[in-house]
Amino acid sequence: MTTPTAHTSFVLERRFKASAARVFAAWADPAAKQRWNDCHAETGATEFSMDFRPGGFEIYRSQLDDGTPLAVDKVFLDIVANARIVFAYSMAMGGRALSASLVTVEFSDSASGSTLKLTEQLAYLDGHMDIKQRRRGTEEGLERLLLEVEAI
Repeated sequence: MTTPTAHTSFVLERRFKASAARVFAAWADPAAKQRWNDCHAETGATEFSMDFRPGGFEIYRSQLDDGTPLAVDKVFLDIVANARIVFAYSMAMGGRALSASLVTVEFSDSASGSTLKLTEQLAYLDGHMDIKQRRRGTEEGLERLLLEVEAI
């Protein structure tokens, strides 16, 4: 028997000295994305591939410190260069489905650089709930993105 699905969401905003085009490019380039977006940066990906286009997929696999496999499967739904990325992804750990999410990332230029707004809507499956960890993991990724796009 499964438990009811739990729904939640969060919004994060970040300001960058870099242009929206530069920040967007760090999402679009597979090598750059892998450097800053690794879900568990301390362990690293065991498999990563990305086809950055509407209908394209991103596959991420890693192993947690205890050996438990982590799988993230993503599909890009909408991409507007330098302005918007919409994607859906599912996360599983040890073969158990944890969640499914819809994420919208919006980019806009400002006088001092650019702003990124990320909105994630989550469906937690079968009693799993890690909103604080998920939000913190996303914040850590955005902190690494800042370092990626503002490095000289």
